[in-house]
Amino acid sequence: MGLIAFLGDNAAQIESKEYEQKIREEDPRLLQNDEHLVYAFKGRGGSGRDHYMLTTKRVLVRDKKGMTGKRIRYISVPYTSIRAFSVETAGSIDTDQELKIYARGIGKISIDFVNKIDILAINRFLSSVVIGKDAAGAAAGAFAHDANATMNGSSTGLLDLFGSNYAQIDNQKVESHLKSNIKVLLEDEKVELAFKCGRDSFILTSLRVLKIDVQGVTGKSTEYLSILWPSIKGYSIETAGNIIDRDSELTLFFNLPDSPSAAEGSPRNSRTRMKIDLRDGQADLFAVQRYISDKLLGPDTVTSSQYTGSMAGHQDTGSGSLFAWAGDDNRMIDPSEANRKFHSDIPILQNCEHIELAFKGRRDMMLFTTKRCIFVDMQGFLGMGKKVEYITLPWTTVTAFSVRSAGSWVDKDSEMCLWLDFDDVFNPMRENEDDPPPPPIPRRSYLEIDFQKDKVDTMVVHRYLSERLMRVNGHQLKPFTSPVSPDLLQPSSSGVGENLLNWIGDNAASIDAESVNEKFHEAGMIQHDEHVAFAFKTGRDSLYLTNKRLFVIDVQGMSGKRKEYMSVPLDVIRVWSIESAGSFDRDMELRVWFKGHWNNKVKQDLRKGKADIFAIQHFIAHFIIGSADGKAALADAHAYKPSSSGAMGKLLGFLDDAHMKDPVELTNKLRSSPALLQEDESVEAAFKGGRDLFVITSKRIIVIDKKGITGKSVEYKSYPLMYNKAFMVETEGHLLNGAEVKVYTDDGPIKQELAKKQKDNVWAIHEILSGKMLNNPQKEIAEVEIELSAA
Repeated sequence: MGLIAFLGDNAAQIESKEYEQKIREEDPRLLQNDEHLVYAFKGRGGSGRDHYMLTTKRVLVRDKKGMTGKRIRYISVPYTSIRAFSVETAGSIDTDQELKIYARGIGKISIDFVNKIDILAINRFLSSVVIGKDAAGAAAGAFAHDANATMNGSSTGLLDLFGSNYAQIDNQKVESHLKSNIKVLLEDEKVELAFKCGRDSFILTSLRVLKIDVQGVTGKSTEYLSILWPSIKGYSIETAGNIIDRDSELTLFFNLPDSPSAAEGSPRNSRTRMKIDLRDGQADLFAVQRYISDKLLGPDTVTSSQYTGSMAGHQDTGSGSLFAWAGDDNRMIDPSEANRKFHSDIPILQNCEHIELAFKGRRDMMLFTTKRCIFVDMQGFLGMGKKVEYITLPWTTVTAFSVRSAGSWVDKDSEMCLWLDFDDVFNPMRENEDDPPPPPIPRRSYLEIDFQKDKVDTMVVHRYLSERLMRVNGHQLKPFTSPVSPDLLQPSSSGVGENLLNWIGDNAASIDAESVNEKFHEAGMIQHDEHVAFAFKTGRDSLYLTNKRLFVIDVQGMSGKRKEYMSVPLDVIRVWSIESAGSFDRDMELRVWFKGHWNNKVKQDLRKGKADIFAIQHFIAHFIIGSADGKAALADAHAYKPSSSGAMGKLLGFLDDAHMKDPVELTNKLRSSPALLQEDESVEAAFKGGRDLFVITSKRIIVIDKKGITGKSVEYKSYPLMYNKAFMVETEGHLLNGAEVKVYTDDGPIKQELAKKQKDNVWAIHEILSGKMLNNPQKEIAEVEIELSAA
């Protein structure tokens, strides 16, 4: 067993208190003063040199590199970054056990253990520090009990085993088993719905989604996968079909970070969907749907209402066009009839939820409610089949949107586009072996919905989505109890978009923001409490910054008749950069990366002398990190000491390794020339490599990159610390190997190499990042909303 564990690099448990004392002596700044080891493991059956630790605040990996092991990598994953985890017990042949952690930014971390480890105890510990009540959805037990009352608890049949169909089982018996026998659940955790197929189980608890997968011939190896409720970004239910297709389906859409794949015929991220086939007659599909709605949308707290919606009485005159019918273009219909249907006939909606806009294509429907967007997909020939899919996307999952007007000649339909917060990108197979690999497709990461141009007013859709997706009152969405005003959903004046663009003109010049603000309000393009702060024009296109969004107007096609109006709420911006003009490239640039997984970058060239790019940067920073904690993470943050690196350090400095700069001096400089920092923001660490700078402030990481031969063009790229999810520091090795720092974000890692003889500075960076990510980290907007809905 020892040899197998050594060769397989399976970790063995060691005494945590003794090892904590040892690492505090060897690396005094690795652990925080109030941080302690709960579990400690050593690789290769206890004979290796790598260590894995579960502390009171994070997962910590100590990985020795190279032949001598002088170079040591420390990977830190705060528990707040973990979206899911699984443990797998040992089997009959495969005798090792495994822990998998899915954390934002860094992806999946796998650790193999010897079979003597109590893997279920590790599962219970992670449940206590990762899940907890703050990570759970709203209480929704009422519908769970109603659903269980209709089930007879019959066993799964042979056909269901072949089809992997789940039957609903008694949740109280399951809860008793999971608490008493295998002890997977927390003491205050309740099983609310439970399903079983053969040996496997799918369980919905008050705190998580739990998938139990019994593996192998003997069934001795079992995987327990726990997914946090906030990771669920959407879901769909599909009713049973005819006698051949007799199962109904539940699909959950989520974001579990994993290593991206480019393999054809597979998703880019393998952990973005979970499909559960439910046995017909053995699970109340609509009760399951209502239960998950309560979890993700907030509990249904009121009785049925007769609210009819803002567009009540809208006449449906049919498609009116063979091309629209063939293209499945949507038209607007009366929401009051849809509201009645999906409250009474088909119980999809919550009682406190109302349909505000409704659209119908050739056979399918799209519903905009006070809480979500619902797609109704009628399947089978001409939609006459028995099978229907109902897809729910909460408004919290939609990050950005746009509407496009109709073009000329061939492209006669208008469109709506939605960017969603889960990675559903798929790599299709090539049709022929000699063909190049086809480009990936977004699936539900990005949606385009066609409208009939004479049946849907796209400006009404634009105004509605603005009301539902723009944050108010401290980064919260508009409450579902506040319906969108009927005045905003009245038909727009004829040619409103055309008149606005005619006023803007075609010349590449700056635009007066106050005049644009007045015109936008007249045209109903922005909200009543929204104001334009910056306005820019380049060719036919234009970009505007308001106090709520980044607004882009893109004129498309030869004739310019087709126009796209794209809105990116400021709250979903994750990274931004500005770039000054160079000697040859006379334009400046603004780049913004927003929360999303498909074409989530906006780039705008700005005419030199026509825009103050630092004022733009300061404006964006105010809304993104203005409320972030600006206190220094180091008690002696400004106690800078120049490094005496010697000859080797000078050589490495020439080779572009970074040397520490005085943070006080740089703070003063970046508050005036250029004016980059906020008033309560200070530089905590900075490193210069060649012409470039890597800066860690009390609120963000700034990468300053000088470009071109002259270095006159400079890019300033900002990564807010609140969106940094994990980090790594690596000590220096032999020869030319200097130290290294890597910070993991949702938009990829930020890497900085340091010069030799920088040990103190490496640990200073570790201390800064630990302080920001481990001690009361600022939560993302979506997480705050889920907590509020649970309250």
